[in-house]
Amino acid sequence: MLAGWICAPRRTILGMVRAAGADRHHAAFHRLFASAAWSIDRVGLALFDLFAAGAETVFLAVDDTLLPRRGLKVFGTGMHRDPLLSSRGYTSFAWGHCWVVLGVVVESRHVPGRPFTLPVLCRLYLNKASAKKWQRAYRKKTELMLAMLRIVERHAGRDGKRLHLLGDAAYTAPVVLAQIPDSVAVTGRVVANVRLCEPPRPRRPGQNGRPRIRGEALPNPRDMLAADGLPRRTLKLYDGPACRVRLAEGTGRFHKAPYRAVRVVAIEHLSGGRGVEAFYTAPAATDAEPDAETILRRYSWRWSIEVAFRDVKQRLGIGQPQNRTTQAARRTAATGSLLYGLVVWWHETAREELADSLRDWSGKSGASFADMLAALRLECLKTTARTTFPTAAREPGVKKLWDRLKPLVILAA
Repeated sequence: MLAGWICAPRRTILGMVRAAGADRHHAAFHRLFASAAWSIDRVGLALFDLFAAGAETVFLAVDDTLLPRRGLKVFGTGMHRDPLLSSRGYTSFAWGHCWVVLGVVVESRHVPGRPFTLPVLCRLYLNKASAKKWQRAYRKKTELMLAMLRIVERHAGRDGKRLHLLGDAAYTAPVVLAQIPDSVAVTGRVVANVRLCEPPRPRRPGQNGRPRIRGEALPNPRDMLAADGLPRRTLKLYDGPACRVRLAEGTGRFHKAPYRAVRVVAIEHLSGGRGVEAFYTAPAATDAEPDAETILRRYSWRWSIEVAFRDVKQRLGIGQPQNRTTQAARRTAATGSLLYGLVVWWHETAREELADSLRDWSGKSGASFADMLAALRLECLKTTARTTFPTAAREPGVKKLWDRLKPLVILAA
């Protein structure tokens, strides 16, 4: 199925079967996702062990994405916010599946400093109407994320690995930080007027009453930027141009997460329309406190999960299989997301050189996922050619036909 998924022009089940050249009945491949006894989480945890091998601290990125679907009888479909068509002043909704994805952030071996997010666990989010329709308990997106994080924490704890979660404001807000285990470090984003406070003062001998959990109030990130003489830095965190900012930083605790110490970094862009932004990190008990630029650089790694969402939709077509049943809907798209991680991992570990570039554009560094996928298809075709058309047993007529067919096959790949 995975070989057919890589080579198929259209990623339906029958399209994968045709591309793989399987001779079994197509019902067997439909049953693989619909009713076969296997666990998609166990596959994801096995990939976690592969991606995180040799790393003491494993960085995780989390976010959700919309997968448009058609049909009222497809399990789990509902109306969800479309992030591609929505803006700050306008919200667009679309019918489909909403997936919450947790992935491992790894650094490219061919292009140092370039991050990739390789998905390992996925959860299908049901809004309140869909949960009622399908008679399921409603669970928020953050609850799904926390459940996946606890699974990975228990699994990684066996090998003594430390976890560091990267997420946007929806998954790292103070109210969510209060529910994340203390052993997991967190780097995220908050609103500029978030309430900060000091740790509570020690109790005096003989003092009565309930112990305080918060200390005195501290300036919020917007107030921190109101001070004079703040340093100015030039930052280049994403693939875009460098930006000039004013920077302020401080330590404290969030009002809604008073039990975890955080280091807050507030920046004000001196040009452009981004304005004031606030980021933070909540290190684990055994972690050293990073500086401001390290916090901002780590948060920028989160963008790689958005790139992964684009590639799995456009290049792997995870929305094309027409699944309706519960198991098939939950497994098929998740399998396509895991396949993305395998393709990237193959390119970064098993391949000695960068894949050939299909298209070049200004600022391109390294190989895109389309380049990796084309290189993998070409390797599959070469392997097929070596096994199907061996040189020693090749007749002159077959050799002549293959020499004419080979450029077309490479172009198709």
